[in-house]
Amino acid sequence: MSFSSTKLKIAASVKRIRELQGSPSYLARGVALGVFIGVAPLMPLKSILILLLSLMLSSSAVAAFLVCTIICNPLTYIPLYYLSWLTGNLLLPGKSSWTMLETSVSQMGQLSLSGALILAGKVGFETIIVLLVGGCVIALPLALVSYPFAHRMFKTFSKRK
Repeated sequence: MSFSSTKLKIAASVKRIRELQGSPSYLARGVALGVFIGVAPLMPLKSILILLLSLMLSSSAVAAFLVCTIICNPLTYIPLYYLSWLTGNLLLPGKSSWTMLETSVSQMGQLSLSGALILAGKVGFETIIVLLVGGCVIALPLALVSYPFAHRMFKTFSKRK
């Protein structure tokens, strides 16, 4: 996927976010969920988690999908996974190698769900733990901070309609 086509898809997603229907709190919960899932290193399970968690949290799955797509796309996979690995490796030192992980993440974006899950299993349990710890440490505060901003944004949009 080229840079220009990714840029166009992101612009279209931002436009769709402005057009979403629902209460500001419902939509903002979806945005916060999308931020969390988009930042966290959950590559093969992002869609399933968004669907399940949006039902559990009574949030907009569409907002979550759109925001997740903006945050986690072919241009950001490697930097997001690297930050997750780096943070996790600081908290759990010596458990994982970045070289092996980088190769696996690059391949995951091009595989089916089952292929990505098989590849994730080959990465190793310790590496997955390092990634998940690091990713959650980064994703949770970002998601919590995104909620009030998104709520204010959707409130402003609803006043303009």
